[in-house]
Amino acid sequence: MSILEFYKGYFDTVYVMLHPFFKEKDNKITQVMTWKEIQMLAGFKDINQLDIALRTSIGGLRREYENKKDADILSQLAELHDFWFPSEGNFQDTLKNEMLKSLQDQGHHYMYMGDEWGFERKRSYIQEVIDGKDNTLLEYGPEMNWYTTNNEILYTTHWDSHFTLLCSDKNTVENILAKHPFEGFYCNEKTDIYWSTK
Repeated sequence: MSILEFYKGYFDTVYVMLHPFFKEKDNKITQVMTWKEIQMLAGFKDINQLDIALRTSIGGLRREYENKKDADILSQLAELHDFWFPSEGNFQDTLKNEMLKSLQDQGHHYMYMGDEWGFERKRSYIQEVIDGKDNTLLEYGPEMNWYTTNNEILYTTHWDSHFTLLCSDKNTVENILAKHPFEGFYCNEKTDIYWSTK
């Protein structure tokens, strides 16, 4: 099923936010690197090839879609240039504050943190989350969905995927990206979770 079909009736626009690669020293992020930069460094033809290499490296694809050669190239580059792979299945720390601020920019002061299964949700004051004063933990694991109190905006991830989905109406997504230019692309009618394998 395509992503837009899955959200039909709830959100008409979905943007795929690619989680950045990054460098770290003493447990602090010192540099973020875009997918485009890593693609060019690896000599890959496009970000689809990069996504397949990433998914292969974590065992996230069926054998017929894997590319172990590209996964090895990516691993060697990471060791040579001392960078880390993006997170998968969770919001990436390098993006979280921008994501939270984007909700505030759209006039929201509270949001729900929900678990991936829809069993539990907790309401949080966004500024306290930004300030590190809200340490909401969910009983059903660390994977979360963030959404505004009347479901106007949703941030969600997917297991074995190195990206976050930003879901809302087109005007809201465009407004968010104008101020917070997350690297990524808009879903079309055919885009699904495994877009790189198509």
